[in-house]
Amino acid sequence: MYRTITNLAVTSVCLLGLSACGGGSSKQQTNIPPPQPAPLDYQALLNDSVSDVMPGIVLHIDSPEKTVLLAAGLSDIASQSPMQVDAQMPVGSAGKKATALLALMLYEDGLLDIDDTLDTWLPNELVERIEYGTDITLRQLLTHTAGVHDYLAPDTAEAWFEAIMSDPGTLKTDAYALAFSIDKAGDFAPGTGFNYSNSGYLLTGLILDSVLGEHHAGALRNRVLIPLGMNNSYYNGVEKALGTIISGYFNLNGEVLNTKVAYENIGVADAPLVSTVEDMTLLLRAVATDDTIVSSSIRELMIGDDNLTDIGDDVYYGMGMMKDIINGYPVYHHGGDEPGYATTNLYIPHNDTSITVFVNCGVAEECENEQNVLVQTILSNEF
Repeated sequence: MYRTITNLAVTSVCLLGLSACGGGSSKQQTNIPPPQPAPLDYQALLNDSVSDVMPGIVLHIDSPEKTVLLAAGLSDIASQSPMQVDAQMPVGSAGKKATALLALMLYEDGLLDIDDTLDTWLPNELVERIEYGTDITLRQLLTHTAGVHDYLAPDTAEAWFEAIMSDPGTLKTDAYALAFSIDKAGDFAPGTGFNYSNSGYLLTGLILDSVLGEHHAGALRNRVLIPLGMNNSYYNGVEKALGTIISGYFNLNGEVLNTKVAYENIGVADAPLVSTVEDMTLLLRAVATDDTIVSSSIRELMIGDDNLTDIGDDVYYGMGMMKDIINGYPVYHHGGDEPGYATTNLYIPHNDTSITVFVNCGVAEECENEQNVLVQTILSNEF
């Protein structure tokens, strides 16, 4: 799952003193400097934001002026363990950028063609169970323009959640999750619309496995994580021996569930990574600005204006990345929401600022509301 960024009101930016705004006297006061807003105390903000709904928070801000790395609250309620700045957490759809990046690296290497159809790589018995399957391309899967039914759509999400919670200890990979959406009608003919579909990234994961002849976790580690120095990240479920995730809390009809035991055994290409805030900043900046492992041609496919789909309200989707226009400026991002975990991961080019926030609650409305207030406060101050 993912969230867009609510556009900031210009008035709020004016109130924070971050831009020049009209009104007031035209008389110049050359001897009196304008009042400066007090610096935001981020630790106090995090402390005040912790609640029964949102038990723990980690924040990383990286800009030319400063680096902020802070934590507040609890990583586990039962043990009262304090949240740490290096907490490892499933980042949900924020990891889609890593899946898209790997697919495009293989494309650039000539190992696959993103304009080939599913039947190029996947068995006919699977493709035939996906409406329009023989017409769908990898490019369309990556851009959510394939029309594939989303396994996390309202008509199937409950069955998925019940399945993972009733059998939390068994590893679930792409084929397992895809079973909840195959044999379902497509949302539209490929290339004729946009609908965010996690199933499209499950199919991408199966394509990567077919091309590589093995699970793509190893290639993701060798091609992306290691070169970028993402030393505290790993493929969720598949590589779970490499770390331990914090607890995640999901309010289901008044009952708060700790979803850790289920989510540490889910390894799917639509939400592949366990990571830290600092590592997610490295990944985002690599896609948006860094030529270390991301070529200009790959960056153009992921976030170039010619490859973005307008999904309304100044929001655009590329490949594993989104672009919002806020107060006239672009912001590149892709967050993630899972039952128990929520990630914000965004980059503001005009002031070279990245913001990554982890909270160990997710999806439930109260959690989303509290997280949105926190993120908007941070974004207003840094914008």
